[in-house]
Amino acid sequence: MNEEEIRGKILLPFLNDLGFNVSEISLERSFTIRLGKLRQMIKGRADILCKRHGKNLFVIELKNDQHNISQDDVDQGISYSRALDEIAPFTIVTNGKITKIFDTITKQDLTGKKISDASEFWKNGCTLATDVDIRIRYEALKNFVSFSDENLQAFCRNQVQERMGTIVGDLDSPSAKFVRELFVPRNDLRSVFAEFVNSEASAFAIVGSAGVGKTNAMCSLALQCLDDKFVFFYNAAIINKSPLEHIADDLNGVFSSKSESELVLKKLDELGRFISKKILIFIDGIDETISSALAIELSEIALAIKNLDYVKLCVSCKDSIWNSVLEINGNLTHLYEELLKFRTRVPRLNNRPGYLLEDFSDEELKEIIPIYKSAFGFKGNISDQLLKELKNGFFLRIFSEVYSNKDVPPEIDDKHLIHAYLKQSLGKTSIGVESGLRILSEIGRILMNFKYSNHEEFEDDGVELERLLEALNFPLDKGLPDDLFARNLLTKYSKEDSYHISFYYSKIRDYIISFHTYKLHRLDDTAFANIVGDFYHNYIGKSAIAFYISNASESHQHVFREFKKNKALNYVTAYNAYLDENFGTFKQLFRPGTKGEIGIVLPHDIIKNDGYALYRITPELPGKIIYEDLRYAFEGNYFEGRLYKIGVESVYSSHISLLEPDQDKLIRKQVFDKLKDIIQKGRLSVYNSEVLLLEQVSLIVYYYLKDLYFDLKPVDLYLPRFNQIYPIDLSDLQNRIRRFRAIRHYRESNVPYEMVTSLVEQALKNNLDIPKLNIIGDIAPLEELSKIVTILQEKGYEKIETHHLPLPDIAINDVIRVKDEKGMTDVAQIRNNQYSPEQARLYIERFFRSLESSYKDFVEQLFPTFKDGFSFYSSMPHDYFFYMKDLDILKWGSFGYCKSKEGQSKFYYKEPVPWEKAFEDVSSLEAFSLDKILRSDYHNQIKTIDKINTGKVDDFCVIRNWVYKLLKDDMRDLFRQNGSYI
Repeated sequence: MNEEEIRGKILLPFLNDLGFNVSEISLERSFTIRLGKLRQMIKGRADILCKRHGKNLFVIELKNDQHNISQDDVDQGISYSRALDEIAPFTIVTNGKITKIFDTITKQDLTGKKISDASEFWKNGCTLATDVDIRIRYEALKNFVSFSDENLQAFCRNQVQERMGTIVGDLDSPSAKFVRELFVPRNDLRSVFAEFVNSEASAFAIVGSAGVGKTNAMCSLALQCLDDKFVFFYNAAIINKSPLEHIADDLNGVFSSKSESELVLKKLDELGRFISKKILIFIDGIDETISSALAIELSEIALAIKNLDYVKLCVSCKDSIWNSVLEINGNLTHLYEELLKFRTRVPRLNNRPGYLLEDFSDEELKEIIPIYKSAFGFKGNISDQLLKELKNGFFLRIFSEVYSNKDVPPEIDDKHLIHAYLKQSLGKTSIGVESGLRILSEIGRILMNFKYSNHEEFEDDGVELERLLEALNFPLDKGLPDDLFARNLLTKYSKEDSYHISFYYSKIRDYIISFHTYKLHRLDDTAFANIVGDFYHNYIGKSAIAFYISNASESHQHVFREFKKNKALNYVTAYNAYLDENFGTFKQLFRPGTKGEIGIVLPHDIIKNDGYALYRITPELPGKIIYEDLRYAFEGNYFEGRLYKIGVESVYSSHISLLEPDQDKLIRKQVFDKLKDIIQKGRLSVYNSEVLLLEQVSLIVYYYLKDLYFDLKPVDLYLPRFNQIYPIDLSDLQNRIRRFRAIRHYRESNVPYEMVTSLVEQALKNNLDIPKLNIIGDIAPLEELSKIVTILQEKGYEKIETHHLPLPDIAINDVIRVKDEKGMTDVAQIRNNQYSPEQARLYIERFFRSLESSYKDFVEQLFPTFKDGFSFYSSMPHDYFFYMKDLDILKWGSFGYCKSKEGQSKFYYKEPVPWEKAFEDVSSLEAFSLDKILRSDYHNQIKTIDKINTGKVDDFCVIRNWVYKLLKDDMRDLFRQNGSYI
């Protein structure tokens, strides 16, 4: 007999004889078990559940009479008993011939025994200790989902559908984000996600802006995975505790909701291994969570699953707050680390990892439009311009709803489309159109007037709910109408223990602000001109005015053009004046590279096109403003283009920043950003400091002796031995430079090689005018040397008799001998050892006196308006304190300085003391060894000559490097005040 026959002919009559009535017997068609919140129907089996006094008593697992009862049959029956909402204490397995009865908890065979005495569970009133209850339910779950794929799919499908809730629906569901009949798979995403599932990576994230279809993608992937994966799905907007606690709930407590996350996840991993299925946890919309702790919880989950084989996490998030999910209190989270194992950093996501979901591609749109056309019944052709707008999934939905069962007009502007959508959408709510627009209009006003930090602007933070309600004069317990969120007009998300509110779609926000909050279309030209500047106080206003202008009247567009033109003229006038006032001596190093007046270039159509550039005003181009095509500035050969010919060095991609109220702040930021680049590249040079001039002459001569035709090969060891090049005859040096210049000139003039020597000699003899070298890169810097020598000659120098700083006094052979004897490998110490202690002290004292003199000359020439705020400059001269190990100046220690008490520098050498003690003497303190002033700092080396590579000169141009070091220290606060840093 089969199971049906055994049940009908044997078991049911037998149960009836035992006194069970029909209401106490549940057959397979009405027999359900419960896992979590979901009741699961066991299908295709001839099982029986018997009750007594309303309580579960036993489950009968039926087999046909040809089937030999196995341990698997016993385990299966016991699993059903354990999986019941109220565990059945006994399990019976029978094939009609052999019948066995088991204790459901212990699995003990009770056949032939008095079961009421043999079962401890029965004797204890069918109650269990919590840990035992969790263990046996977990075993039941494993067995239940392993018995058949159908059981697994049934469980997962019910869990997913219940958790997706209202985000899944049909065309008439206002809150539905996933409508199956409209969905088209994003093939690239599917491919990448499949790769992730099959990889060793444990975390995946879908990130994108509002309306691109993140929820659609998450729902689709979760439903797709139901066929062969163990899937959990959660909508972060409505979960109110840890995702792992919700998993425990959904599995009817087979894991304790209080368990540590790592233990819960390990159990899930064990379950995945048992059924040989990946366990995927989908958490959608983490930016909409009501839990401020979700980011931390996701980090902990990512840490726990990194070493698990079967559990994987997939989340979705709005791109504007993605960074705050991956970085908490300045620290990158474990989720960031796990995501990085599969996806590289994405520049558009602030260099954070994740799959960037963007608007539909052209190919995707070709597939999607017919589906929407069929579903909504709109008719007619769609223009190419409108198709570009419809690439955003939310905007496509707006369009489809507005023109449902209607003809699509030949031309559609987003203003009228949004107007129609709002009227239609709000008309279906309980608050109505008029009230809804009034609320949205006031929210727009609040957003317009809100002062956002740069971080808040970058993350599109919206406004705190409590602040918003206060501004709206709404009671805190009333809140905003739910309809505005249900219809995706507003969105909210949790951040730092509070809700933030913003518009779901930026174009709806811009429309509301332009046409309802400020009613710009009703203003006359004068009123519009007076208000347009107010829109540049924050990024929301900028977006709103851009939307309005694209829909504005011609007269308002004319007003807007004049506004832009006047702001551009104000900017370039102020920029030019700021450079003249503060950086006149090196103004040519700033854009656009001129000491003269500066003008501004704007695009021909300043409404449709963006960007600007600065140019050099000349007699041929005398105006302050000109108009050019900036769209293709760097295509083709830039050096043959119009912009290059008028002196444009670079083109800014946007002129929006020029329209902001505080142009002075923008100018200072731009100037100091450029100044930072100038300083770091060592492009500042002065010719009023004899020390700096002498330093460069000595180094260029020393390292370019061959190029200057000296028959000399200096002997040194990691430190120049300048005594070998003195005295330096400056007239002779100029002649050598002229020879070098002449040889290069004639060699590059295509004259026969054998004639070069005679032409050079003739040029030198007759003092012919030889063109200066205009070469950059790897070349001897002799043009710069010639310039310096000329200045020194004008100062009265004929010869440089000796070096400007004390020279090493230990013979090179003695240095080499000591190095070899001691096996010294420390190059810095080898340099130090070339000085005796007495000579080292002389060097130190001369160095710092020369440094102060050079820094004074440098700062007074280049920064006359800022110098009085420079700490080192304004406190010169200084007394210097050296705290050296064993009082040995050739060892290591620290040094500091303070304003001189006697008006001239004094030098003090002391034993090391605690830093707090040292600050009784000095105002500044840092590590020191003699090598610190013998060679330039490896990490902060400054180029000596702009655009020419002079590595060795840079290494030992020490006073100049220290001048730059002091300048950076003195200007650090000034840079910070002007929005930059150095």
